[in-house]
Amino acid sequence: MNDDFPILAAVAAHPAHPYQLLDHLNMLGVKATRSTLYRRVDALIATGLLEAHEERGERGHPRRALHLTEAGKRRVAEDAVDVIRKEPLESPFFALALNCAQATDTNVLPGLLRMRMSGVARKLTDEERQLALSPQEGDYWSRAGRERRVAHLRADIAWLQSVLGRRDTPPVAPGHTRRAAG
Repeated sequence: MNDDFPILAAVAAHPAHPYQLLDHLNMLGVKATRSTLYRRVDALIATGLLEAHEERGERGHPRRALHLTEAGKRRVAEDAVDVIRKEPLESPFFALALNCAQATDTNVLPGLLRMRMSGVARKLTDEERQLALSPQEGDYWSRAGRERRVAHLRADIAWLQSVLGRRDTPPVAPGHTRRAAG
């Protein structure tokens, strides 16, 4: 994964100002300092992956609104595929990759998610098999740990299924609700 992926992915999911990016990344668990982020943003602008447009803030002060260039969209789409393929599901980078996938029109996403789901299903089958073979009166903590892993793997499969299902429905604009088909 490229070190600039978190910045590009966050901008792909929602164009923002650098200070908003910093808050967003930190909230996701991606550690970044203000100086590092601003230096990386300047470098990404210089390399043509990001572009900045000057805007006026609420109080009239100037600020930069960041957007991906076409080259930036291609780069983040390529990196998102790699991240979705390799990162753990609970990784903040995996979450960023999913968030930017729709914005970058990554058509391979459903196939990648199905591949990840089949890997989780294999792990679940192995864990359930080991749980069934372990004695009921055996080591309590070992069994409890295995039961916890089984529950997490089932939850991961359900979550991946819901993500795949959402890909087939258009997003709802903020403040609007879906109407039931009549």
